[in-house]
Amino acid sequence: MNHREIRRRISSVKETVKITRAMYSISVAKMMRARATLPAAERFYDRCREVLAGIAAAPSPYFKERGKRTAFIVIGGDKGLCGDYNQTLFESAYQTLKEREERYLFIVGGVAREMLSKAGIEADVEFLHSAENPSPEASYSMAADLMTLYHDGLLDEIVLVYSRAEGDHSVVPVERLLPFVSENAPELPTEGVKEAAVERAVYEYLAAALYKALISSSLAEHLARVRAMPQATENGEKMIETLTSEYNKARQEGITRALADVGSREEEYGQGV
Repeated sequence: MNHREIRRRISSVKETVKITRAMYSISVAKMMRARATLPAAERFYDRCREVLAGIAAAPSPYFKERGKRTAFIVIGGDKGLCGDYNQTLFESAYQTLKEREERYLFIVGGVAREMLSKAGIEADVEFLHSAENPSPEASYSMAADLMTLYHDGLLDEIVLVYSRAEGDHSVVPVERLLPFVSENAPELPTEGVKEAAVERAVYEYLAAALYKALISSSLAEHLARVRAMPQATENGEKMIETLTSEYNKARQEGITRALADVGSREEEYGQGV
């Protein structure tokens, strides 16, 4: 490479380093927010499960096994540069999805959608921007769509696939949300419990499960990015140092050649005179 090409590469790497530094700062803030929000989301989810466990004996389709038309809600990220976060999710989701013939994929996160699409599994529904900005509103909207499909008999099972931070890596829980099955929980009398009340409880439970999973996945993603970005920044800075050294060497060689050419021309001119 000549010194102009090296200079262009130095400029490109400097811009990349600016991006990695900015992503680190943003991810630190989002990681701290997710970490602060997750405990409350988990408590609300646990409470919703307790309510459902108490009425699980009610004659409702939400508590009964039926067919095998399964909706998989896979929560991934919208961006890369976050270590093995997206790859770990993809591997687990792919293994889970390929085992089911009659499946419907509800995807959260553009990166997850692209990775599964390349593996031959296309998304049926994509929930946009829910990974980047988890919110209760988005969770209730997703829960309403799933409730409608389940109530109308278009789905028989709902399974959630998301990420949870553990140590230096993330793990991928696979949890069945519906039909809800209570284990070792006291059953309350269900006489007089109206279906509308059951549906409301299921709706709150689904929204709570989705919100908890969104926050948990966000925490895992940003924690992975916080760990990955310093190394990426350091690698970029080292590359800048190497390229700068190459640039100075190429520039010096260019100057030396130019001086040699001038000297050669002066010598030729003197001989001509």
